[in-house]
Amino acid sequence: MRKVAILTDFIGHDPAYSLCAVVANQAKMLHMGGYEFKVLTRALFESPYPGGEIQVLDPGEIGSNVVNITAKSGSEIDILTEQMRLALTDVDVVFTHDLLCQANLWKYHVAAWRIAKDQSGLRWLHWIHSGSSMDISGQTGRFHSELRGKFPHACLVVFHEEEAMRKRVAFGYEMHETVVIPNPINFTEDYDPVALEAIEKGDLWDADIVAVYPCRLDRGKQPHIVIEIFAELRAMGWDARVVIVDFHSTAGDKAKYRKAMKAAAAKEGVPLLFASDLSKDTEYHIPHKAVMNLFDFADVLVHPSRSEGDPLIVPEAAWARCGLVLNFDLPMFRLWQNRALLYKFSSNVDVATGMPGDTTTEYGDRRAYMRHVAGGIAHMMQNDPVLQNHMRMRKERSLKAVWEKHLWPAIEAD
Repeated sequence: MRKVAILTDFIGHDPAYSLCAVVANQAKMLHMGGYEFKVLTRALFESPYPGGEIQVLDPGEIGSNVVNITAKSGSEIDILTEQMRLALTDVDVVFTHDLLCQANLWKYHVAAWRIAKDQSGLRWLHWIHSGSSMDISGQTGRFHSELRGKFPHACLVVFHEEEAMRKRVAFGYEMHETVVIPNPINFTEDYDPVALEAIEKGDLWDADIVAVYPCRLDRGKQPHIVIEIFAELRAMGWDARVVIVDFHSTAGDKAKYRKAMKAAAAKEGVPLLFASDLSKDTEYHIPHKAVMNLFDFADVLVHPSRSEGDPLIVPEAAWARCGLVLNFDLPMFRLWQNRALLYKFSSNVDVATGMPGDTTTEYGDRRAYMRHVAGGIAHMMQNDPVLQNHMRMRKERSLKAVWEKHLWPAIEAD
């Protein structure tokens, strides 16, 4: 496993400064991947980098983001080069941030170039965060000759394909020397630990569709219908996963019902997680913050309950921008018409009179009907821009997604 260094000129961690956030997230991804790493900075400060060490490099006098060449610059670069060389002795890959274009980093640039020429086994990944390139190398006077040509043994990182050609031309890299690595977002940074545990245990990051249904395991809540619908989504190629936030359901028929749903989900190949299974502390209930976090993470609430007064989870899910799939046979759910998908799941209300009674929907082909519901959810996921973007960000811009699809391969590439 390769060891990584992240080269910066930070003197502290400012969470409002995007570059600090980028480096902190890179550190989190490296730690998540089990990699040893260090962050090279200009000053020592309290580390926001889990699993990484901070090592200080002294570049001497630093201007106000201008190239300021003095009589001491040569000796300062010599000293910086040796400090950097020592810091990189056990390193295989170096991440740099605006090294090629930031005036304050010009001495680091010269020092890094000297080391790169001498150490062919050391690979460099150069991030350029500035929107427009600056010809800093041309401002370095007598040191300019050391910066001519292409930085050795390096790849240029771009955030997306749109900017790839522009940055390649600006910095002299070929297509095969350019890697796309989008900046990740730590979407769950402030989540309750129970919600984080559910996300990890349910392996939800890669899912195409996640449904969360908080309910007591009374049979009238009909959570088994969610499993039936998601079985059809999976049959059509969707990675569809279900989280049932069960509470007040530790014994009796509720426990039998949970066991039956687990068996049905296993038979149909539906990934199913009950919150009560996370730990001893969650058997009875989980914190409300965790419920709201799971709605925030999820895509849809499927609520097929036969009887409700004013179910709080519907506005909670709506607030979290989840798509709503509700029971047409329960008249109060029709208040959400045109803002939710409505399907027939029976109810304890006589829809002919609006009075207590029974409405039982008989399906000629129950599985076909659930496939019809699944198709409505799939269509909503593909055509509602809010839901589509939410799913894409989970799968493309999370720490896990960027690490597995982009950053890890770039580190291990030869």
